[in-house]
Amino acid sequence: MAGRYPKVADTSNVTQFPGTEQKDTLSEDDIFKTTKDHMPSRLAKDERVVWRRLVPELIRENRFKPLYVDFLKEYCVVVARMERFLEYLDDPSVGWKYITEGRNGTQEKNRSEAGQYNDDWRKWNSLVNQLGLSPATDQKFHSLQPDLFGQDPYSG
Repeated sequence: MAGRYPKVADTSNVTQFPGTEQKDTLSEDDIFKTTKDHMPSRLAKDERVVWRRLVPELIRENRFKPLYVDFLKEYCVVVARMERFLEYLDDPSVGWKYITEGRNGTQEKNRSEAGQYNDDWRKWNSLVNQLGLSPATDQKFHSLQPDLFGQDPYSG
């Protein structure tokens, strides 16, 4: 048959894809209260800034679970550490490299802080992938592909 599909008048028998249903929206006061109530007590000031930036967005996306507080704490620690390293290394009087002279002549070497920053970047990248905080990994949380065999009896 050529042409357009006929318009469907009755949509009551249409099954909605999982994850696309309307969710109850929380008020900003509830989001603030949840963010504050679940904040770990031993976060430093700059780590709390990251927590307050991240957790409300996860709550709005309905992806925050109190079970993952320790995991989110580690994310905040790593991000705050990376920001401190960047602030230090981007200072023109410090820089990412230093020059040394020895029997092999003048050599330019990376600062140890640059190596620590690179290590923290790898940790951050792993945490981002596990939390679904990048555009590519976010898709697994918003997948419109239904399960082929129905509900998994072993999940949550």
